[in-house]
Amino acid sequence: MMSTQSPKLAALRRLFPHTQAQIYLNHAATGPLSRPVVRAVQRYLWQRHQGPIDNYAELEAIVQETRRLVAQLLGTSPDRIAFAPSTSAALGLLAQGLDWKPGDRIAIPACEFPANVFPFLNLQRKGVVVDFIPHRNGTFTVEDVARVLTPRTRLVTLSWVQFLSGFCADLSAIAALCHERGIWLSVDAIQGLGALPLNVEVSGVDFLASGTHKWLMGLQGLALCYVRPELQAVLHPPAGWLHGPVDWEHLTDYRLIFYPDARRYETGTLNQTALVALHAALRLHLAAGPAWCARRVLALQQRLGEGLEQLGLTRYGSADPAHASGIISVQHPQAQALALALQRRHIVVSVRNGMLRFSPTYYNSMQEIDLTLEAVADFLGKRKRSRNAK
Repeated sequence: MMSTQSPKLAALRRLFPHTQAQIYLNHAATGPLSRPVVRAVQRYLWQRHQGPIDNYAELEAIVQETRRLVAQLLGTSPDRIAFAPSTSAALGLLAQGLDWKPGDRIAIPACEFPANVFPFLNLQRKGVVVDFIPHRNGTFTVEDVARVLTPRTRLVTLSWVQFLSGFCADLSAIAALCHERGIWLSVDAIQGLGALPLNVEVSGVDFLASGTHKWLMGLQGLALCYVRPELQAVLHPPAGWLHGPVDWEHLTDYRLIFYPDARRYETGTLNQTALVALHAALRLHLAAGPAWCARRVLALQQRLGEGLEQLGLTRYGSADPAHASGIISVQHPQAQALALALQRRHIVVSVRNGMLRFSPTYYNSMQEIDLTLEAVADFLGKRKRSRNAK
């Protein structure tokens, strides 16, 4: 099969050496590490190994630059960005930071990944009620959200992109609905950031959390979060030794003074290795161009989705382009066997809730999509001629 990759795509793929040996379509689970990320991490670890061991001055510059790059990605200012150990930990800041009263309510889609459910179910011990928004194959409408809201609803929390259906929510419309009723909107963005563009200020999101190890292609053990100023005014931070500026000359004065910005939610030493990795990953992503990356992701998933449907596989979710993302899941009674058959051909996907989930990203090629479709067709006994790669 002839390849007609653009020079930009070919150069990008060279930064991901695994593309020489496998077709990786599992970015909704774990993203690969690029050469720039590995080099940056190796440099940091070598400094800690051989010197300068106390490399905090260089690291602090990287942390501040990473904060700026995250803000650029999200369309906000660096003072709105904080880091946390994970998506769950970031959402826990929100769950534990608001003053809840018995009878307060939280609305959550009933198709969410547990990371966006358990921190809020844990509030039931305080008398908070969780209302689940009904869904149809992992999709829902703004009207579905509205029907669940009550005068006691204080928070709606949902995923920008659903982990299984790939349904991309209309955040602007949902935020407008919430704000009309004095309700905060929290977003788990882990399945969208790095694949699709998002401007948190334009969309009206109040709180956003995202791990960095999926579509952003960084390391586990780090998440970013955005806090809208109006929410910060009522969101109590936890207390840790890095809650505010450190006075190295008076460490035992114990003055609890929080940063005036979102850094107040960072309680202790950050995952430095993961921050170094995120810094390099963001530089690569922003250099490639988020808009270009998004067009690539959506084109790849469209070709893959159409091909799977032509093979007779039932899609879970919606094929509506208005809600498209990089995730496509299909139903098959032998989903695990099909995943193993693909793995034997060096094609990596995942199985979730008994469904086969594909999640290509922007460095994947159309040729890889066609080879994947051929492998699925072979398993189904429906081999068909694929189109020339583009």
